[in-house]
Amino acid sequence: MDKRKVVTYISITFAITWICWWGLAVLTNHHIVHSSQGIFTAIHLIGGFGPTIASIVLLPSRSPKAVLDFIFSCRKKTFWYLLLFCFMQGLIIGLSSMETNPAMPWFVTPIVLLSTTFLGGGNEELGWRGIMQPELETKFSFPIATLITGCVWMLWHVPLWFVVGASQQNMNFVLYAIYGLILSFWLAMIHKKTKSVFFCCVFHGFSNLMLSFFIVKVNWLLVLGLMASLIFTAWLYCKERKNTGD
Repeated sequence: MDKRKVVTYISITFAITWICWWGLAVLTNHHIVHSSQGIFTAIHLIGGFGPTIASIVLLPSRSPKAVLDFIFSCRKKTFWYLLLFCFMQGLIIGLSSMETNPAMPWFVTPIVLLSTTFLGGGNEELGWRGIMQPELETKFSFPIATLITGCVWMLWHVPLWFVVGASQQNMNFVLYAIYGLILSFWLAMIHKKTKSVFFCCVFHGFSNLMLSFFIVKVNWLLVLGLMASLIFTAWLYCKERKNTGD
């Protein structure tokens, strides 16, 4: 593992994001900036691009071709893994909720998906699953690397709970972190199977879409679905190890 690469990635990511988001927390708590203002959206958005910027900085080559290859390359005939995990995600959230968000009509979902994939979450995957996860896997086992990446990823989000007007203020951080760690395993497995950063971006965006389109309810169906998905992910990992002889 290239320790310097991991430390540099984390340092750049947290520096960009936490300066923006902790700064936004101060501005909103002192009523200098309001969530309805454009400056709020701009600072929030820039902060969310911390992992994206850090990943590009760490690429051996930052030519347009190298960046595009990094994002869009993938193993052949692996698109079905993305579809499978999206189907599981939609099924788990949809069946456990059975109630859509009245503020989000179905016909805007394609636009929301594009937004969450490229601007509102999916863009982070260039760093978390594109840089950090693969680098950690050169030293640690897949589960340990995924847990480390997931924990750092959840820590990275912390300032949002202090930003007045951020959606996270209405969420329980512990439940959010647990779900985020489960999501880390799904995303890590998608990348492991497909070697596609873009597929991770799309799945992350789809996940954010599902959490917005449905009214999330913590019940036995949600817990059962998440546990089943983790078992399935563990099975894929064991199968991968057996096939590669690791």
